[in-house]
Amino acid sequence: MNRVLAVAARELRERWLLFPAAVVLGCVPIVLPAFGLRPADSQFVGLVTAVSLGAAAAVIVGSSMLARDAANGRLGFLFSRPLPWGAVWGGKWLAALVLVAASGLLAAIPWMAAYPLASLGGHHGDSWFKAMLDGPRSLFCFTLIVLAVGLANFGATALRSRSAWLVVDGALLLASLWATWRYVAPLVLFGIVAGEPWKPVKLVLPLALALVVGSLAQVAVGRSDLHRAHRAASIGFWAVITLTLTLAAGYLQWALAVDPSQLQAWAVTRDPAGRWVYLGGTASRSNWYPHGLLVDTSTGRYLRRGPSLGLGGLVAGDSAQGAVFAASGRACALTGYDTRRGGTRVALFDLTADLPRPREVMLESSAPPSSDSAFALSPSAASLFMVHESGASLFELPSGRRLATVTIKPGWRPLVARFLAEGQARVWLAPSVQSPRAELAVVDLAVDGRSRMLPFPITATLTPSQSWHAAVPNDAGTRILTRDGGVRLRDAADGRLIATLAESSRETTAAFLSDGRIVVGEGNPAVAGPATTGPGATLTLFDATGVRLAAFSVPTQSTGLSLGAEVAPGRILVSSFRSPFLPEDTLVVDVDAGRVVERLVGLRPAMGFWTASAAAPPGGGTSSVHFFRDVEDHVVRIDFATGERRIVAGPGAPKGERLKGL
Repeated sequence: MNRVLAVAARELRERWLLFPAAVVLGCVPIVLPAFGLRPADSQFVGLVTAVSLGAAAAVIVGSSMLARDAANGRLGFLFSRPLPWGAVWGGKWLAALVLVAASGLLAAIPWMAAYPLASLGGHHGDSWFKAMLDGPRSLFCFTLIVLAVGLANFGATALRSRSAWLVVDGALLLASLWATWRYVAPLVLFGIVAGEPWKPVKLVLPLALALVVGSLAQVAVGRSDLHRAHRAASIGFWAVITLTLTLAAGYLQWALAVDPSQLQAWAVTRDPAGRWVYLGGTASRSNWYPHGLLVDTSTGRYLRRGPSLGLGGLVAGDSAQGAVFAASGRACALTGYDTRRGGTRVALFDLTADLPRPREVMLESSAPPSSDSAFALSPSAASLFMVHESGASLFELPSGRRLATVTIKPGWRPLVARFLAEGQARVWLAPSVQSPRAELAVVDLAVDGRSRMLPFPITATLTPSQSWHAAVPNDAGTRILTRDGGVRLRDAADGRLIATLAESSRETTAAFLSDGRIVVGEGNPAVAGPATTGPGATLTLFDATGVRLAAFSVPTQSTGLSLGAEVAPGRILVSSFRSPFLPEDTLVVDVDAGRVVERLVGLRPAMGFWTASAAAPPGGGTSSVHFFRDVEDHVVRIDFATGERRIVAGPGAPKGERLKGL
């Protein structure tokens, strides 16, 4: 230890002028208010001065502590003494850290004494001393000092050596930058590396450690030979970096290897029969990374979306895009962003195969998908309909060739996209921003190039939040229900008003039944709290032309009301929503009898993806299989024909078998 201190003392004696220079610079912010600068601004100047001086000291000391001494022979002089390499290395590093830390601290002490932290907006009783003793921040600052000194030493050694090993350093630098972007960036972006406030330390510590190990190898192996020192420093440094990136890649793969039992699903899309579902959600071990699982609910087998599908790698928006299913249930498509070509890429699955494999398709001249994009798959999966903020296009599958396109004027965004028949699609649009226009629009597009965009007037202007569910089409896409100051039945092709079903300031919701009849629900503002008895909402039944047939009340748990799917002819799901953290009950209501026939305790209908338009069952009719969520993050599959209930995702769900070969 004495030898280490002796080497350090020798280094400090050579650079002692840094200390008085730091004190002088630290006094500059104190006199600045005399020239009209505010105390808060003076404190900022002092902080910048202290940090800048520390950075400059790190560069000067780090670049000279080993590389310069090896080049001019001074390092050889130390090794000629009875000093082990560890004492030389330790003394050099100790002196460098003391010089850098003391320079910054001495430059900060004068203005910190003149401007107490409490006087600059800190909490009462706060002090600079307490702030500097904060564990995570202090360790982070110390790690930055090590990092700065180590980088300066490594760079100076590499440049002074002028060896061919610099080419190896450059190649490894490019490879490590790619690996950092591929494996470390997702860990940070999605919060997988948790542990605030220690996260910044975790991110810079491996690099600082690699530089320390490199300098250790530089002294132990290279000694006073600069070429050998550079080679040893590089090997030690890149060994630690390689190990770190390998561990990061392994940890990322583990964090993303989520099965249905670990998924906390927040959105569900399904095929018309209810066998295959696409689940989007998060998992505790990967924080807010958006996972996507395509699950066969009959067997528990699943496909995990992610790097293995090649859909834009780890782009978050990929998993936020739901799967779109063909009406036949024979195929589904997952859309994603192609990071290399900047357009939309599709993974097309044949769901009738024993092992559904993705057939990757790049859509020709397509725009990147966004949160305002909408997709629909044709009944036979022969074409894909894509709508975004500037246009709508039909693409042939599996070639990806663009068959037809139509331009959409600025200021519109898609509500629901749907195929009317094979090769003929339709989308309804709403204003994308607050607009004085009281109108919606409909766009038709066919594979033969026929297209049309027709705005049509509605009764009231819509705010952006109101326009999300402003249009509800029937399965055939021939009629729509618009929620504009009530509920109105319109012709889906031109927006012509057929009938006004409700004219109310209360919250309203509406849905088509499979036989063409319409159910309109109105929340009851008199209900407060978790009421389970008494009139909570009013349901009104209309025929296909808008003629009122009957009205009755159903109990709900809040003033909010939502009409879900039809689980059997004439039986519809009715739910309310208080909070994602509070349990809800879903009612199965027989609209012909005007009564509740079943209460699903603690379950609410699973929410779908905004971007994925649901496919209607082939030939119309209803599906008996439906999916629900509870507050414990379960996705529950209920077959109303048989009464079977099964958890398909969330705690307690079968892990299932991951389909291989993707």
